[in-house]
Amino acid sequence: MRLPATIAAVTLAFMLCGCATQAADPAPVETVSVPNADDSSGNDVISIDPNVVSYDDYHDPLMPLNRFVFGFNDIVGRYALVPLGKGYARIVPEPVDRRIDDFFYNAASPIYAVNNLLQAKPRLGGRNLARFAINTTIGLLGLFDPAAAWFGLERAESDFAETLAHYDVGYGTYLVLPFFGPSDARNATARVVDYFLHPVPWVLDNPESFVLLSYGFFHDFAQSAEDYEKLIQQSDDPYIFMRNLHLQTIQRDAAYR
Repeated sequence: MRLPATIAAVTLAFMLCGCATQAADPAPVETVSVPNADDSSGNDVISIDPNVVSYDDYHDPLMPLNRFVFGFNDIVGRYALVPLGKGYARIVPEPVDRRIDDFFYNAASPIYAVNNLLQAKPRLGGRNLARFAINTTIGLLGLFDPAAAWFGLERAESDFAETLAHYDVGYGTYLVLPFFGPSDARNATARVVDYFLHPVPWVLDNPESFVLLSYGFFHDFAQSAEDYEKLIQQSDDPYIFMRNLHLQTIQRDAAYR
């Protein structure tokens, strides 16, 4: 049943995103400064970038719903996920943290590989498949990364949102997803496809697969829990700030494709 579901998800994603309105590249009009931030690299804006661009008159047709979901996420984040994430980050030793990172990166390798192939990048796809085979066996289910350490095979991350963007599918309407936060039509539909490409739901039944993937989400969030808290506390309108941060990320990614 999962193979037809995967095919249906891919088809639906192309249909939804293909029909989605391509929002014009929003024009930045000013820069909003966030104290206690560092933008020396200019890469990962979520690690508290002081120069988040403001977008004037951005069309946000789902703003009432988005604000409601954002408020829900904020309450869950501030009163549950952030305290738990900060505590988790303090008690998990760095070597253990790296092993967990490697495990989830390895588990996502088939996602990277399929999307590499869909983007006509067979060399990267083959590299990710080789990494998955080596790290799942020699690397003890991906807890270690001998593919990079011994064979020089670095991972080449990709997802279905990048595949859609590769074929000039627009990002469509801005969305705030429960728990996942800022997103858009392209990214949201791509999440569905990538879920069906993930090996965990194919190997484990529920609730085991749900628990494992939820833990992976929490583990990833815990690494930026303090950053989220600072961003929210120092923003006059956290919803607008996080929306601008997401739009700026879209613009940055488009510039580097």
